[in-house]
Amino acid sequence: MAEETKEILNAILHRLNTLDANVEGIKNDLSQFRSETNQNFAHVDRQFRLFDSDMEMLNKKVAEHDRDINRLKQVNGI
Repeated sequence: MAEETKEILNAILHRLNTLDANVEGIKNDLSQFRSETNQNFAHVDRQFRLFDSDMEMLNKKVAEHDRDINRLKQVNGI
């Protein structure tokens, strides 16, 4: 009976070690996934900021062109 108990305990310990290794693997995978996700979000955030900056510049140009068009209309009496 003692030998059988030792075998059961060894099997349980082996299974626990396997589970620990699996948990570590999952933790590493999640850590890598989180890092990649943060990098991707940072990239998207930079792209949105550039887009916002470009849109602001385009809006200023449109306003400038509108003023120029209105001035030309006034000069030409339109």
